[in-house]
Amino acid sequence: MTHQDLITLEDGRIIAFSEYGDEKGTSIFYFGGFPGSSRLEAGRFHEFATANRYRIIGIDRPGMGLSTLDKNRSILSWVKDVEQVADYLKISKFSVIGHSGGGPFVAACAYTIPQRLNGAAIVSGMAPLDHPESKIGMARGQIIANGVIKTFPWLAPLMLKLNLMMLKNPKMMEKAIKQLPDVDQAIFRNPKIGSELIKSSLEAFRDGVGGPACELKILFKPWGFDLKDINFPIIIWHGALDTQAPISHAKIYANSITGSQLKIIENEGHLSVLINHIEEIFSDVSP
Repeated sequence: MTHQDLITLEDGRIIAFSEYGDEKGTSIFYFGGFPGSSRLEAGRFHEFATANRYRIIGIDRPGMGLSTLDKNRSILSWVKDVEQVADYLKISKFSVIGHSGGGPFVAACAYTIPQRLNGAAIVSGMAPLDHPESKIGMARGQIIANGVIKTFPWLAPLMLKLNLMMLKNPKMMEKAIKQLPDVDQAIFRNPKIGSELIKSSLEAFRDGVGGPACELKILFKPWGFDLKDINFPIIIWHGALDTQAPISHAKIYANSITGSQLKIIENEGHLSVLINHIEEIFSDVSP
Protein backbone atom coordinates (compact mmCIF):
# COMPACT_ATOMS: atom_id res chain seq x y z
CA MET A 1 0.00 0.00 0.00
CA THR A 2 1.21 3.47 -0.89
CA HIS A 3 -1.18 6.37 -0.57
CA GLN A 4 -0.78 10.15 -0.52
CA ASP A 5 -3.43 12.57 0.72
CA LEU A 6 -4.03 16.22 1.52
CA ILE A 7 -6.43 17.24 4.28
CA THR A 8 -7.70 20.58 5.50
CA LEU A 9 -7.10 21.16 9.20
CA GLU A 10 -9.44 22.98 11.58
CA ASP A 11 -7.60 26.27 11.06
CA GLY A 12 -7.83 26.00 7.26
CA ARG A 13 -4.25 24.90 6.62
CA ILE A 14 -3.47 22.04 4.28
CA ILE A 15 -1.34 19.19 5.56
CA ALA A 16 0.10 16.45 3.37
CA PHE A 17 0.93 12.88 4.31
CA SER A 18 1.71 9.54 2.73
CA GLU A 19 1.03 6.02 3.96
CA TYR A 20 3.29 3.04 3.37
CA GLY A 21 3.31 -0.63 4.31
CA ASP A 22 0.32 -2.65 5.45
CA GLU A 23 -2.96 -0.74 5.75
CA LYS A 24 -4.08 -3.13 8.50
CA GLY A 25 -0.75 -3.15 10.30
CA THR A 26 0.52 -1.41 13.44
CA SER A 27 0.20 2.36 12.95
CA ILE A 28 3.43 4.34 13.28
CA PHE A 29 3.83 8.04 12.54
CA TYR A 30 7.32 8.87 11.29
CA PHE A 31 8.81 12.36 11.85
CA GLY A 32 11.83 12.85 9.61
CA GLY A 33 14.81 15.10 10.08
CA PHE A 34 15.27 18.79 9.34
CA PRO A 35 14.96 20.05 6.69
CA GLY A 36 13.02 17.36 4.94
CA SER A 37 9.76 15.88 3.77
CA SER A 38 8.59 13.06 6.05
CA ARG A 39 5.95 12.33 3.41
CA LEU A 40 8.72 11.22 1.06
CA GLU A 41 11.28 10.05 3.60
CA ALA A 42 8.95 7.47 5.14
CA GLY A 43 8.80 5.74 1.77
CA ARG A 44 12.21 4.26 2.52
CA PHE A 45 10.47 1.87 4.93
CA HIS A 46 7.72 0.69 2.57
CA GLU A 47 9.03 -2.78 1.73
CA PHE A 48 10.11 -3.46 5.30
CA ALA A 49 6.77 -2.23 6.66
CA THR A 50 4.78 -4.32 4.19
CA ALA A 51 6.70 -7.48 5.08
CA ASN A 52 6.37 -6.88 8.83
CA ARG A 53 2.79 -5.55 8.97
CA TYR A 54 3.46 -1.93 9.86
CA ARG A 55 1.41 1.01 8.62
CA ILE A 56 3.78 3.98 8.32
CA ILE A 57 2.45 7.53 8.02
CA GLY A 58 4.86 10.30 7.07
CA ILE A 59 3.53 13.87 7.46
CA ASP A 60 5.08 16.97 5.92
CA ARG A 61 5.50 19.48 8.72
CA PRO A 62 4.06 23.00 8.15
CA GLY A 63 5.69 24.99 5.36
CA MET A 64 7.63 22.04 3.98
CA GLY A 65 6.73 19.76 1.09
CA LEU A 66 3.02 20.02 0.36
CA SER A 67 1.94 21.26 3.81
CA THR A 68 1.10 24.95 4.06
CA LEU A 69 2.99 27.35 6.30
CA ASP A 70 1.91 28.08 9.86
CA LYS A 71 3.65 31.26 10.98
CA ASN A 72 2.35 30.80 14.53
CA ARG A 73 3.49 27.21 14.92
CA SER A 74 5.41 25.79 17.85
CA ILE A 75 6.84 22.43 18.84
CA LEU A 76 3.64 21.70 20.76
CA SER A 77 1.25 22.81 18.01
CA TRP A 78 2.53 19.90 15.91
CA VAL A 79 0.74 17.50 18.24
CA LYS A 80 -2.67 18.80 17.23
CA ASP A 81 -1.75 18.42 13.55
CA VAL A 82 -0.80 14.79 14.15
CA GLU A 83 -4.02 14.13 16.07
CA GLN A 84 -6.12 15.56 13.25
CA VAL A 85 -4.40 13.30 10.71
CA ALA A 86 -4.87 10.30 13.04
CA ASP A 87 -8.54 11.14 13.49
CA TYR A 88 -8.99 11.50 9.73
CA LEU A 89 -7.49 8.05 9.28
CA LYS A 90 -9.60 6.70 12.17
CA ILE A 91 -6.50 5.68 14.14
CA SER A 92 -7.17 5.90 17.87
CA LYS A 93 -3.75 4.79 19.14
CA PHE A 94 -0.41 4.85 17.38
CA SER A 95 3.34 4.95 17.85
CA VAL A 96 5.76 7.74 16.93
CA ILE A 97 9.35 7.60 15.69
CA GLY A 98 11.41 10.74 15.13
CA HIS A 99 14.83 10.99 13.53
CA SER A 100 17.24 13.89 14.13
CA GLY A 101 15.19 17.13 13.97
CA GLY A 102 12.04 15.01 14.24
CA GLY A 103 13.01 14.03 17.79
CA PRO A 104 11.61 17.14 19.51
CA PHE A 105 8.21 16.44 17.95
CA VAL A 106 8.19 12.92 19.38
CA ALA A 107 8.91 14.43 22.80
CA ALA A 108 6.01 16.87 22.32
CA CYS A 109 3.63 13.99 21.56
CA ALA A 110 4.83 12.01 24.59
CA TYR A 111 4.30 15.08 26.78
CA THR A 112 0.89 16.06 25.40
CA ILE A 113 -0.94 12.89 24.32
CA PRO A 114 0.57 9.90 26.14
CA GLN A 115 -2.89 8.32 26.27
CA ARG A 116 -2.87 7.95 22.46
CA LEU A 117 0.59 6.40 22.18
CA ASN A 118 1.57 2.75 22.00
CA GLY A 119 5.27 3.54 21.84
CA ALA A 120 7.80 6.28 21.08
CA ALA A 121 11.38 6.35 19.86
CA ILE A 122 13.84 9.16 19.24
CA VAL A 123 16.68 8.24 16.88
CA SER A 124 19.78 10.46 16.59
CA GLY A 125 17.61 13.13 18.16
CA MET A 126 18.26 16.81 18.66
CA ALA A 127 17.74 17.81 22.32
CA PRO A 128 16.75 21.28 23.61
CA LEU A 129 19.56 23.63 22.60
CA ASP A 130 19.11 25.73 25.72
CA HIS A 131 20.11 22.76 27.88
CA PRO A 132 23.54 23.45 29.41
CA GLU A 133 24.91 20.09 28.25
CA SER A 134 23.72 20.36 24.63
CA LYS A 135 27.07 21.79 23.43
CA ILE A 136 29.12 18.87 24.76
CA GLY A 137 30.69 17.08 21.80
CA MET A 138 29.32 19.58 19.27
CA ALA A 139 31.67 20.85 16.57
CA ARG A 140 32.88 24.40 17.14
CA GLY A 141 31.51 25.54 13.79
CA GLN A 142 28.06 24.21 14.70
CA ILE A 143 28.16 25.93 18.08
CA ILE A 144 28.94 29.23 16.35
CA ALA A 145 26.20 28.75 13.74
CA ASN A 146 23.67 27.86 16.45
CA GLY A 147 24.65 30.93 18.44
CA VAL A 148 24.14 33.14 15.39
CA ILE A 149 20.65 31.76 14.72
CA LYS A 150 19.65 32.05 18.36
CA THR A 151 20.87 35.65 18.62
CA PHE A 152 19.83 36.76 15.14
CA PRO A 153 16.86 34.58 14.11
CA TRP A 154 16.21 36.81 11.11
CA LEU A 155 19.32 35.23 9.55
CA ALA A 156 17.64 31.81 9.39
CA PRO A 157 16.36 32.28 5.80
CA LEU A 158 19.84 33.23 4.61
CA MET A 159 21.44 30.19 6.23
CA LEU A 160 18.82 27.93 4.69
CA LYS A 161 19.39 29.47 1.25
CA LEU A 162 23.01 28.37 1.65
CA ASN A 163 21.78 24.92 2.67
CA LEU A 164 19.58 24.74 -0.42
CA MET A 165 22.49 25.84 -2.58
CA MET A 166 24.59 23.00 -1.17
CA LEU A 167 21.87 20.41 -1.82
CA LYS A 168 21.75 21.46 -5.48
CA ASN A 169 25.52 21.47 -5.93
CA PRO A 170 27.14 18.01 -6.20
CA LYS A 171 30.62 19.35 -5.40
CA MET A 172 29.39 21.08 -2.24
CA MET A 173 27.47 17.98 -1.22
CA GLU A 174 30.53 15.81 -1.73
CA LYS A 175 32.57 18.12 0.50
CA ALA A 176 29.88 17.95 3.21
CA ILE A 177 29.60 14.16 2.97
CA LYS A 178 33.34 13.79 3.46
CA GLN A 179 32.95 15.42 6.89
CA LEU A 180 30.73 12.55 8.07
CA PRO A 181 31.92 9.33 9.72
CA ASP A 182 32.57 6.49 7.28
CA VAL A 183 29.33 4.66 8.16
CA ASP A 184 27.25 7.70 7.23
CA GLN A 185 29.31 8.36 4.12
CA ALA A 186 28.47 4.82 3.03
CA ILE A 187 24.75 5.58 3.40
CA PHE A 188 25.02 8.67 1.18
CA ARG A 189 27.08 6.77 -1.38
CA ASN A 190 24.38 4.13 -1.75
CA PRO A 191 22.85 5.38 -5.05
CA LYS A 192 19.25 4.70 -4.03
CA ILE A 193 19.36 5.91 -0.43
CA GLY A 194 21.60 8.89 -1.15
CA SER A 195 19.35 10.23 -3.90
CA GLU A 196 16.27 9.70 -1.72
CA LEU A 197 17.84 11.67 1.14
CA ILE A 198 18.67 14.61 -1.13
CA LYS A 199 15.25 14.48 -2.78
CA SER A 200 13.52 14.58 0.60
CA SER A 201 15.62 17.54 1.74
CA LEU A 202 14.98 19.44 -1.50
CA GLU A 203 11.24 18.80 -1.14
CA ALA A 204 11.29 20.77 2.12
CA PHE A 205 12.09 23.84 -0.01
CA ARG A 206 9.27 23.30 -2.51
CA ASP A 207 7.76 26.68 -1.59
CA GLY A 208 11.03 28.39 -0.70
CA VAL A 209 12.92 28.78 2.56
CA GLY A 210 10.04 30.23 4.60
CA GLY A 211 8.79 26.95 6.05
CA PRO A 212 12.20 25.52 6.97
CA ALA A 213 13.25 28.89 8.41
CA CYS A 214 10.15 28.93 10.62
CA GLU A 215 10.95 25.46 11.95
CA LEU A 216 14.59 26.33 12.52
CA LYS A 217 13.56 29.28 14.65
CA ILE A 218 11.17 27.28 16.84
CA LEU A 219 13.81 24.60 17.41
CA PHE A 220 16.02 27.26 18.97
CA LYS A 221 13.27 28.68 21.18
CA PRO A 222 12.14 27.13 24.47
CA TRP A 223 9.96 24.19 23.48
CA GLY A 224 7.08 25.04 25.80
CA PHE A 225 7.51 22.03 28.08
CA ASP A 226 10.20 20.39 30.22
CA LEU A 227 11.47 16.95 29.29
CA LYS A 228 11.25 16.06 32.98
CA ASP A 229 7.47 16.44 32.79
CA ILE A 230 7.11 13.68 30.21
CA ASN A 231 5.44 10.65 31.76
CA PHE A 232 5.72 8.29 28.82
CA PRO A 233 8.76 6.02 28.33
CA ILE A 234 10.71 6.90 25.18
CA ILE A 235 13.36 4.64 23.67
CA ILE A 236 16.46 6.69 22.78
CA TRP A 237 18.58 5.30 19.94
CA HIS A 238 21.89 6.96 19.12
CA GLY A 239 25.03 6.11 17.17
CA ALA A 240 28.28 6.51 19.09
CA LEU A 241 29.91 8.01 15.97
CA ASP A 242 27.19 10.62 15.37
CA THR A 243 28.76 13.99 14.49
CA GLN A 244 25.52 15.81 13.63
CA ALA A 245 23.69 15.32 16.93
CA PRO A 246 26.25 14.77 19.70
CA ILE A 247 25.76 11.81 21.99
CA SER A 248 25.22 14.34 24.78
CA HIS A 249 21.77 15.00 23.27
CA ALA A 250 20.76 11.37 23.70
CA LYS A 251 21.89 11.51 27.31
CA ILE A 252 19.87 14.68 27.91
CA TYR A 253 16.72 12.86 26.82
CA ALA A 254 17.56 9.70 28.76
CA ASN A 255 18.47 11.53 31.97
CA SER A 256 15.38 13.75 31.85
CA ILE A 257 12.55 11.42 30.87
CA THR A 258 11.35 8.99 33.53
CA GLY A 259 11.31 5.41 32.31
CA SER A 260 13.25 6.13 29.14
CA GLN A 261 15.76 3.64 27.78
CA LEU A 262 19.06 4.67 26.20
CA LYS A 263 20.53 2.53 23.44
CA ILE A 264 23.93 3.77 22.29
CA ILE A 265 25.10 1.76 19.29
CA GLU A 266 28.84 1.49 18.72
CA ASN A 267 30.16 1.96 15.18
CA GLU A 268 26.97 3.69 14.02
CA GLY A 269 26.46 7.31 12.99
CA HIS A 270 23.63 9.78 12.52
CA LEU A 271 21.97 8.11 9.55
CA SER A 272 23.29 4.57 9.78
CA VAL A 273 21.73 3.81 13.17
CA LEU A 274 18.25 4.37 11.72
CA ILE A 275 18.83 2.39 8.55
CA ASN A 276 20.85 -0.48 10.02
CA HIS A 277 18.64 -0.99 13.09
CA ILE A 278 15.22 -0.25 11.67
CA GLU A 279 13.86 -3.68 12.58
CA GLU A 280 14.71 -3.27 16.28
CA ILE A 281 13.53 0.35 16.38
CA PHE A 282 10.12 -0.47 14.93
CA SER A 283 9.82 -3.45 17.23
CA ASP A 284 10.55 -1.23 20.23
CA VAL A 285 7.50 0.95 19.61
CA SER A 286 5.07 -1.83 18.72
CA PRO A 287 2.36 -2.74 21.24
